[in-house]
Amino acid sequence: MADLLFILKKQIDMLEQQINLQEQPEYAEHYFDEHLFNTNKIEVNSSFYLDKIKQTYQTLSTNVKTQKFEQILYLSESLVNQITALTRELATHNLRQKDVDIIDETLYEKHSRHLDYLRRLQEMKYELEFSPESINHSKIASLDNRIYRCEQAIKKIELEMENDSNPSAKLVNNLNERL
Repeated sequence: MADLLFILKKQIDMLEQQINLQEQPEYAEHYFDEHLFNTNKIEVNSSFYLDKIKQTYQTLSTNVKTQKFEQILYLSESLVNQITALTRELATHNLRQKDVDIIDETLYEKHSRHLDYLRRLQEMKYELEFSPESINHSKIASLDNRIYRCEQAIKKIELEMENDSNPSAKLVNNLNERL
């Protein structure tokens, strides 16, 4: 187990070096799954995500010492997913245009885009459920989770659309948020 922790620590150190050497991308909207890094706010640089990875590693190390096996399993999977996501982002960031302006899209366009995501996720689930091979329950569960989060995002956008069309509802929501 100590060897695996050492390998993970080396990967985190290499990721940190890569972040320090690379021009920091700034994120204008949620780039990573908010559940992956346990945040629902937009962080503008990779250092925040690296810190979250280090926190997960420290928690994993503590649980290894206390031999909490269920936590070890969960945290190791989370840590690998976090490292993979940030590594992939750093690798593909340079492929994107450097001075891309953020495209202003209306709430209706955003709503339409999310509905298309939902449709594609549902198609993927349907194909998995009715594939001739054996049913992969973990992939179906993963898709169910993604579908749920997509539906939540759509509801949030619909609420924003409703508030934009109804100024008094916007005022009520602002007051509710302050309370």
